[in-house]
Amino acid sequence: MHDDDFALLERIRQGDADSVGVLYDRTREWLLTFVIRPRTGESDAEDVLADTFETALSRLRSFEWRGTPVLHWLSAIARRKVLEHIRRRSRRAQAAPPLEELDPADDVPTAEAELVRQAEVASLRQRVHATLDRLHPRYAQVLRKRLLENRSREECARELGITVSTFDVVLHRAVKAFTKEWEKP
Repeated sequence: MHDDDFALLERIRQGDADSVGVLYDRTREWLLTFVIRPRTGESDAEDVLADTFETALSRLRSFEWRGTPVLHWLSAIARRKVLEHIRRRSRRAQAAPPLEELDPADDVPTAEAELVRQAEVASLRQRVHATLDRLHPRYAQVLRKRLLENRSREECARELGITVSTFDVVLHRAVKAFTKEWEKP
């Protein structure tokens, strides 16, 4: 993310609506690409993103700055919102009508939509790996361990032979480098 996360959050706390827009613009694509869409699909992604920001803004007063990028905090909220969404969807599916009331023809678009979603995910995964390959090897390694392999900060730091604080700094820089590379045409 950006070095001025703390200052941005302070401006939002003071009621600066433009700063909310800046935060949204900085984090939207990352959250959709790496946290939300792969688990919810395209159709529900924007709703989950909106829930994420609604929760973040309502909890901003109690948010305690720890020096890590605000993206980490928003990603944690987004992951919880994705789980809530999946649970709601699962409950709705359990309340579905009996099989004899379903029209078999209704399944065709769903199967096609799933194939399209799988192709989009595969394309996105390929783009992520291509972007990682263009980064400094250390940055790519940090992002793979932390975000793709979902390892804890402590575990990543230990494997790299650095402190957790140093790992956080490298991760922050890696995210900035990735974002810059990702946004290139």
